[in-house]
Amino acid sequence: MTLRAIRRPSARGLVIAACAALALVLRAYQLTRPGYLLGVTEYDDGVLFGNALRLVSGVIPYRDFSVVQPPGSILLMAPTALLAKVIGTAWGLAVARVLTVCADTADVVLLGVLVRHRGALTAGVACGLYAVYPDAITAAHTFMLEPWLNVCCLLGAVAIFDGNRLAGTAPRQPPGARRAPRPADTARVAWGGAAFGFAVAVKIWALVPLAIAGLLLTLTARRVRPTAALAGGAALGLGVPLLPFAVLAPGAMARGVLVGQVVRNASGSRHLLSRLADLAGLQLLPARLPQAMTLLVIAAAAAGCYAAAYLAAGRPFQSLDAYAFLGAVTVTGMFLWPRLYYSHYGAFDGPFLALAIALPIGLLTARLADLARLRAAAAAVLAIVVMTAMVLQFQAESRLYGTQVAAAADRLIPAGACVVTNDSAYTVAADRFYSDVRGCPVLVDSFGTLFAVTDGRSNAAPPAILRPVVQLWQTALERARYVWLTSDTTAQIPWTRQLYGYFTDHFRLIGFAWSHWSKRHVPRPGLYIREG
Repeated sequence: MTLRAIRRPSARGLVIAACAALALVLRAYQLTRPGYLLGVTEYDDGVLFGNALRLVSGVIPYRDFSVVQPPGSILLMAPTALLAKVIGTAWGLAVARVLTVCADTADVVLLGVLVRHRGALTAGVACGLYAVYPDAITAAHTFMLEPWLNVCCLLGAVAIFDGNRLAGTAPRQPPGARRAPRPADTARVAWGGAAFGFAVAVKIWALVPLAIAGLLLTLTARRVRPTAALAGGAALGLGVPLLPFAVLAPGAMARGVLVGQVVRNASGSRHLLSRLADLAGLQLLPARLPQAMTLLVIAAAAAGCYAAAYLAAGRPFQSLDAYAFLGAVTVTGMFLWPRLYYSHYGAFDGPFLALAIALPIGLLTARLADLARLRAAAAAVLAIVVMTAMVLQFQAESRLYGTQVAAAADRLIPAGACVVTNDSAYTVAADRFYSDVRGCPVLVDSFGTLFAVTDGRSNAAPPAILRPVVQLWQTALERARYVWLTSDTTAQIPWTRQLYGYFTDHFRLIGFAWSHWSKRHVPRPGLYIREG
């Protein structure tokens, strides 16, 4: 290779770099909005980062406090949590937010690496669609699991795929020819399995792409070794982060992660049309557009593109095509089934949707290689779509506004005080998460605690089931100097008459109060101080 060829970047590299830059700008812009870097924008990030803060302070997840996610995210953020002990929890969370932006930008690059052998247009469609995908941008605005989950799954996919086929599966050979197995292929599959396994340790959704990869390997490999390597790598990638916590608190981990997740996803209500519209990214379009008709047009266009691409190619799906298609169908169906759904969930579907759209488009245009004008027109249409989505996304982000509490909290709560809250995001953002008081409660996730302690029940459960939760909160209130209730707590705290009576007898409202409140036997949201 000449020096001139080395210095000149390929069209595919330029496309991937441009899409990554666009993704970085869109995601970083969110953090410039008021309160989005150092304020409160979510419930989950306070819990997820708070779990890591507890771990680096010597408090063991699952054993000493309830956690409803696998420990992968705790380990990912442990270095940042250690840094937060020096720079403060608010700035620690800000660093975690910046790292999450970088992780989701890396997802764009990994998508490009996965499909770069299909040409610049395919890479541009895959990377460009994910760069502007609204649910991915929503998930990347703070420390959420989906961007990190996608990094692990895409690393696994990049490792196990060798172009269109899976590593360790021999390409078609002439009759009588034999291809010697390559140890490097088995190693790649094992490393890919390890990445998928750690993804499961971040969030159990990663079992879906891992299962699809295992199925494809089983169907296409001519020997058992590749599938065994994938399974072995996955077991190692999942087992290493899980083992310490499973040894210390096996029952609590099972209850928190498995029971809590299953039952939590059984609450809420299904609105399939709006959920499909969210997954399709239609929230950027004007609200007056009919969602059902728009979704039908998109579905018909996708089906037509698939039929034209693969019928024109005259061959069935290759392994990469099958992985993208099965992943998009399975993950989308997975999100339509549970009652509970949030927009950031859709970020996990984003890479599969981008691949499922990009691969047939790239294949179709490749069949028209001689029609340069048509290929140029397709690239122009892609650029227009991506740039339009970028403008709409910028307009949506310009209206974002987070809650800033640090200044008022500095005035109302002394540093090192014992604060109990139903939403750890507030104490993390106010740099009041840690306490110098011996015996201060280490509660992090009020929702997760309810699910874990009651084996997935809600506040509608019988009193006998809720008694341990009531006792936990009774003990927490008895030890607290401050109580910070940030919202309606009826879904988090079982306010019995005795618990409510103790609260009203011992705590006085001093700030952050909601102006209108009419519920009986439930405290008004606000900051309270113990009297006497």
